[in-house]
Amino acid sequence: MGKRGMKYGIQTILIILIIVILNAIAQRINFFVDLTEEKRFTLTESTESLLKDVDDIVLIDILLEGELASSFQRLKNRTEEIVKQFRSVNPLIEYKFTNPSQGSVEEINQLRQQLSKDGIFPRNLLVTEGTQRVEKLIYPYAIIKYGERKIPVNLLEAIGRGGSEEEALNKSVKLLEFKLSSALNKLFLEEQPVILFTEGNGELREEQTAKLETDLGSTIITGRINIDSIYQIDAEKVDILIVAKPTRKLSTRSKFIIDQYIMSGGNVIWLIDQFHVNLDSINLKSPYVPRPIEHGLDDLFFKYGVRINKDLVLDLENSKIPQVIGMQGGQAQQQLFPWVYHPLLQGNPNSTIVRNIDRVSSTFASSVTPLDNPLELSYTTLLTTSNYSRFQLYPMRLSFDILKLEQRPEAYNKKFLPVAIMVEGEFESLYKNRVTESMTQALNQINASFVEKSKKKSIQVFAGDGDIIKNLFVKGRISPIGFNKWEGITYSGNNEFIMNIIDYILDDYGLMEARTKNVKLRLLDQVKLQEEGFKWQIINLLGPIIFVLLFALIFSYIRKKRFGS
Repeated sequence: MGKRGMKYGIQTILIILIIVILNAIAQRINFFVDLTEEKRFTLTESTESLLKDVDDIVLIDILLEGELASSFQRLKNRTEEIVKQFRSVNPLIEYKFTNPSQGSVEEINQLRQQLSKDGIFPRNLLVTEGTQRVEKLIYPYAIIKYGERKIPVNLLEAIGRGGSEEEALNKSVKLLEFKLSSALNKLFLEEQPVILFTEGNGELREEQTAKLETDLGSTIITGRINIDSIYQIDAEKVDILIVAKPTRKLSTRSKFIIDQYIMSGGNVIWLIDQFHVNLDSINLKSPYVPRPIEHGLDDLFFKYGVRINKDLVLDLENSKIPQVIGMQGGQAQQQLFPWVYHPLLQGNPNSTIVRNIDRVSSTFASSVTPLDNPLELSYTTLLTTSNYSRFQLYPMRLSFDILKLEQRPEAYNKKFLPVAIMVEGEFESLYKNRVTESMTQALNQINASFVEKSKKKSIQVFAGDGDIIKNLFVKGRISPIGFNKWEGITYSGNNEFIMNIIDYILDDYGLMEARTKNVKLRLLDQVKLQEEGFKWQIINLLGPIIFVLLFALIFSYIRKKRFGS
């Protein structure tokens, strides 16, 4: 019996040692099998390719730490899972969790001030402490640090119009890989990309694009350029040119410079209004016939395979405007009414760039039509109206009297009118066989020759609304992009739209692939939860214990039967 006891003791010690060693190995190796239908826990090839190129330590500081509600705990857990996957691909990826609300009052205040300087602001969260509901600040952000550079990543998506917190959280979880990998990509660029906004032709002013330029500023150089004052836009130095709402005619010289920039591989985002119109103009004169904006770009667009139509789209999916409905105590009483000329545009579900973005707020938008073109150009519709829309051709008469009429859905029978289109490929110059002496002289000034067809693939985006990227600027304060001052709502789709386009143009790895992941939202049956919740809690609590006890009894029985004699 002594030898047998020693034998069992040695076996027991060996088993314990093996378990300890395997556990230690498991702590260092992040191994898993993704059995989900949509492969939600598998990194895309583009992300893995990016991670393999990391050649120095990257620290991901996740600010989701401390006492969190279950929904935020899920976001935290999924964020940790993804960064662990990052680390399994490349051990140079490190991460930690930081609680911005931990420490002395002075330390907390200093940290929060620093975070606000980095554009990181908290969310208010109500948590239960004992019998009381207490408001706490949480920071659903990660800060990715690479050498002396860093970039904040907002992990939490805003709740869309008519959406729920659960849907916003599901969307946040789905986009985590894309957001983190996209931020990494921006940090690794050897040279910061350059985006220039044109000016000098009545475009959006600097304060009206301030929010976009601030959001881009941590990883991208932005600036303004008056094309009439230069000879050339160098496509090797300027990655994207944004022409945002010109209201005056561009000169032939300016158009020629932009054309040659595109022929050299440059990328342009065109945000175009076709009419001089706003709510004030309708207020002053009703009915109001808006004047077309003579920007002089139609021939250029036609050559590039697109027409921005001289029309206005109307949509039953729209935002609201205020109207005076009476007077009370000498004060005007206002009420919000749906305004069909302010469509809420939707992203094309078949495009990786805009799939699942929030609605995009637009004002007096025009439709965009792709044209037959002998060149091999690729067209992608980005934004459309809803399935209850129509359009009015110029000249149209605008009046607030339309608010008094019931809008019949059967009259809105033009479904999904394109309002933004992306065109990719090798373009042909508008000035082929049309180069003038002055153009030749301008080219000679910079020792350049005329290019009649794109040297390499270019990307152009054409949108029939110049205000999509605009922020409000009131008394020195800058609003978010897509903020509706009357409804008090921010349509986050406006910001997502422009940022995703920029990411796509600058993306060398194809990281947009990570946006296509479809994480299905599997909500609990609330009725069954009320009826059977306690039963399943007991099963989950006692089931594993009973299983272990049953296994022990069977093992003991087999052991006694085998060695009992």
